[in-house]
Amino acid sequence: MEQVGLNTALAKILEWCQEQKASDLHAQAGGAHFIRVQGRLSPVPAEIFQHLDDAQFSQMLRESFSAEVSGRIESQSEVDLSFYCGNRRYRANFSKQKGRQSFSFRAVPQHRLKLSELQLPDSLASIVQEPRGLVLVTGPTGQGKSTTLRALIQQINETQSMRIITIEDPIEYVFEGQFSQFEQREVGIDTPSFAHGIRNAMRQDPNVIFVGEIRDQESIFAAMQAAETGHLVLTTLHADSVAQAIGRIREYYPSSEQANISSLLARNLHTIICQRLLPNVAGTRTPCLEILKHDSGVQEAITANDLHLLTGIVEVSVNQGMHTFDQYLIELLAAGVISEATARHFVVHKHKLDMHLRGIVTQTPILRPDAPK
Repeated sequence: MEQVGLNTALAKILEWCQEQKASDLHAQAGGAHFIRVQGRLSPVPAEIFQHLDDAQFSQMLRESFSAEVSGRIESQSEVDLSFYCGNRRYRANFSKQKGRQSFSFRAVPQHRLKLSELQLPDSLASIVQEPRGLVLVTGPTGQGKSTTLRALIQQINETQSMRIITIEDPIEYVFEGQFSQFEQREVGIDTPSFAHGIRNAMRQDPNVIFVGEIRDQESIFAAMQAAETGHLVLTTLHADSVAQAIGRIREYYPSSEQANISSLLARNLHTIICQRLLPNVAGTRTPCLEILKHDSGVQEAITANDLHLLTGIVEVSVNQGMHTFDQYLIELLAAGVISEATARHFVVHKHKLDMHLRGIVTQTPILRPDAPK
């Protein structure tokens, strides 16, 4: 694992980013540098991180990373890796833009994350009580998908005796076994691909398999096979709603295979969690969730590719632990967690919010998240 020395220029920049509570740092040779704090992007003052020309930028990277990694960064168009700076861990992507070097770093929280600490409903803990099935956490980039999954895995670790195998690109959070035993594998180092890693994991007596992301036919099919053979499989996918998540999985396959994939998915899907982080009244961000769980109606809709029915099924299944993004958003508004302006900006169906605000419709209360810390 790469270790950036604390006396390097890069370490001093990262220390400043930590003081600002930044989640991300973006930098490029010859250009301005930016940090992201609570979802908001802002420039780094030049006196903190001065603009570096190509030679200075390369020198900063060479003094920070090993010769092998520095060589890869300079010679390859794109490089993904993770590294430590002191006791802090970062996920890094190095790329080229207009022929010049750039990078994006994301801080990876290393403390033991709990659902309540993330303002997630405790009801999510029931998801990891099931012995098998596919759990998808979806949403845009930077909306806390992998953080939510780490909290679910930590919930297993603290409550159940399980063998957990993770397949990541790269490894982010390093788990310490409590009741569970971990094996963490990195794509490109410990296994050639997500699909290959999943297939081999099934031969290693796992109870739970965590896959950093499913993003091609092979990894999707391998994940569903693992769920069908009796494993609990947790993974992420880029999608904005439960219907879009199902549709996106189908789109990875030619039309002649989509019916079979829908049938396999309908049998083995456990839960879909669609997540967005919304600005809250405390000045931080709060997760807003859409949750679909497996039942007979959901299975029939997926099998028949009647994905337009899923939103309606979710809306009327609050008592089963399901709810739409808008239902949860209205709960956050009612609890005073978010403002009306934020609700209006992010709501999917604006007329439903308007009707709620006028008192025309009410809904069955859903479990509200803990108040922001």
